[in-house]
Amino acid sequence: YVTRQLDKIDREIIAALTEDGRMTLKELAEQIGMASPSVRARLLKLEDAGAIRGYTIVIDPSVFGLGTSAYVRMNAMPGHARKLAQLIDDTPEVVEAHQVTGEDCFLAKVVVSDVHELKIVVDRFQSCSSSDTAIVISSPVVRRLPKL
Repeated sequence: YVTRQLDKIDREIIAALTEDGRMTLKELAEQIGMASPSVRARLLKLEDAGAIRGYTIVIDPSVFGLGTSAYVRMNAMPGHARKLAQLIDDTPEVVEAHQVTGEDCFLAKVVVSDVHELKIVVDRFQSCSSSDTAIVISSPVVRRLPKL
């Protein structure tokens, strides 16, 4: 299953679960137009193949008092890339991070309560990197399924 292309039904299953990850297997089967056992078998294959890596919820951080998001681009000082990577991983305010090509080494999304807390978080990285921070003003496109 890992080696074959995802078909229309696989894509429909993934799209449906992306819209409502809490739907029951019966609801999913009805929406796709298949029997529940067939949909369950496909789900297991998608999970085994790594196409579905998990099920989660999406929260609004502002409800928890976390109203400021920013992207921090970091360029590690010579010999400090591993230390910076570990520091990023150890920082709970970093909700997403990527090692990237180009002028910077890492791109991290930080979610905090306010700009004061953002400064404290960004200052943690100054011991082993230079950084540039872009505060999110709005998000016209939130996380969504890529075109499959």
